[in-house]
Amino acid sequence: MANNESVKITYVKNLNKLNFNSTISVAIDSNVNIKTVLNVDSYIYDTKVETGSSKAVISGKIGVNVLYIDTDNMTNTISDSQNFSETYVDNSISSDCFISIINSSVMSNVLSSDGILKINCDISIEPVEYLNLSMPNNLINFENMITKKEEITTSTISNTVNSNFEYTTNLETNLAVSKILYCNSSFTVENVTPYQDYALVEGKLNSKLIFETMNGDEVEIKEISKNKTIKNEISIQNLTSDSVCDLNFSVDKSKTNISTEVEDNTNIITVQNTVCVSGVVLKEISLDVIDDLYSAENEIEIVKTNREFNKSMDCTRFSDVVNGEITLLDDETAIDDIVSNLNAQAEITNSYVKEGQYFVEGVVTSHLIYVDENKELKQKQLELPFVINTKIALDKTDCTHSSATILDCRTRVKRGTIIELEYSLCLTVCSYKKEEMEMIDNVTIGKSLDFGAVDFQIFIAKPNETMWDLCKRIKARLEDVSRYNKDLPLVMEGGEKVIIKR
Repeated sequence: MANNESVKITYVKNLNKLNFNSTISVAIDSNVNIKTVLNVDSYIYDTKVETGSSKAVISGKIGVNVLYIDTDNMTNTISDSQNFSETYVDNSISSDCFISIINSSVMSNVLSSDGILKINCDISIEPVEYLNLSMPNNLINFENMITKKEEITTSTISNTVNSNFEYTTNLETNLAVSKILYCNSSFTVENVTPYQDYALVEGKLNSKLIFETMNGDEVEIKEISKNKTIKNEISIQNLTSDSVCDLNFSVDKSKTNISTEVEDNTNIITVQNTVCVSGVVLKEISLDVIDDLYSAENEIEIVKTNREFNKSMDCTRFSDVVNGEITLLDDETAIDDIVSNLNAQAEITNSYVKEGQYFVEGVVTSHLIYVDENKELKQKQLELPFVINTKIALDKTDCTHSSATILDCRTRVKRGTIIELEYSLCLTVCSYKKEEMEMIDNVTIGKSLDFGAVDFQIFIAKPNETMWDLCKRIKARLEDVSRYNKDLPLVMEGGEKVIIKR
């Protein structure tokens, strides 16, 4: 490396969750009157982060899909969106850092449905900061300095990743589809394998569709869903097989396209989705660390600073199951049949290390649509807390961030008033083992030694230094060194005093 080159090591920091509120006013045709809102699906997309001095501006769009029954007892959907922008303040943020949104969730509540539908969105965004620390690499072969090569496994950002890919899912039904009411798709990554300039992404996609069908003269609401295994290659420049990909995946619902066709009395519904990919690629490097100096006074000035870096990084993904029961309230009528359990999402609220094991606490929320015992269409917001022991051993000083996505959900009614829930989760845990070391910030070389006015000099031999290397370093002839140092070995152990008469 040249004298002025530097290495960049990555400092990873979990930032506090950013919670804020936004209200969306959904424009509804003046001829439409809402009788009952069945479901509000809110989501975030087109997220952007601009970093500056001690702050970051997180912006994007909030989209909503509203499923409702009008006064004519017809089921309909409407969609709308709104921009948002929030400022996050933290002293460590600078213009050259990268902030990744690893988890975002929206809790929606209908405030009013009189003419204009107003939806109050409580938004939670969890950012992670990847800060590049530039460290001068002046560790070259100075004549009066010994360097010790020490393998330090650390992480450096080789590339930030912003990409996407498309996939399609065909859902088939023998029922006549008169109207599509709701469509939701989610992608859960199971493995990311890095190769040269691309990464192979493997995961599961789940597509759920709610539609209307006719049973004689009566309109019925039905649901179909499908899980599919996906393998896709993402092009990433400068990626190598020994890199680690810390990536986040989300379905951009604003770009979902749905088409239908009939073939042999079978309705084929094609759902096309776009998966957005963001995050960083981390590499392992080794540094040279100065071990000792052999110099005259004021010849070399060295400035050192204690720096914290990530010694190693690991990204683990595994599946788990969360289950439990929810009992209806006393004023709620018993359930006759479940139509659908929508918008299932998992939010991690806390994580901690206990007895060396990493625990994750969170809550799964979903929106249940059902027919009650009076044959009326009803809705209920469900919340199921969970605690997962990940079986991952972590040091308490590790920087760790985690996220959870829903692979599948199963809902069953027990005795009409008890709802049995089972959610399959995919949990992603990224951990960074930290270490602090005294690293060199700057090295200044003074004037070369002037031997003209000196009669005798004493030098200290370096470990494993040969007689020839010693002579070259102290600028003396081999005969002169041998004359005044009779017992000097051909290879030094280190610390031997070498006398030279000028």
